[in-house]
Amino acid sequence: MKAFSHFLNELNEGSTHAALTADLAELLRTVQTTGRAGALVLKVKVSPTTKTNSGQVDKVTITADRVLSLPKPEQPSDFFWLTEDGETSRNHPRQHSLELRDVASTTPPQTFKEA
Repeated sequence: MKAFSHFLNELNEGSTHAALTADLAELLRTVQTTGRAGALVLKVKVSPTTKTNSGQVDKVTITADRVLSLPKPEQPSDFFWLTEDGETSRNHPRQHSLELRDVASTTPPQTFKEA
């Protein structure tokens, strides 16, 4: 039996091997940039094409199906409160707001020098 790597190089005149190489490179780059997992799946389907007079199969059709699942970047999430009506709100619906002022803009208190 020949090595699988040799078979893969022969399949579709090497185009399957080249496509898998490109897919793997893209997968590795995406995993590196996202920090998340992905997958590359190769499914090889072998179907009989013809049978001899004795019922033996002497010719097959081989189809390679590649599935590249790239990792998706983490999606940001956001936090909201829900009102009694089920609406989203940035403010807690049962909490009063606290009016704040900028203290840097006020005049500093007078300091006294000791005599």
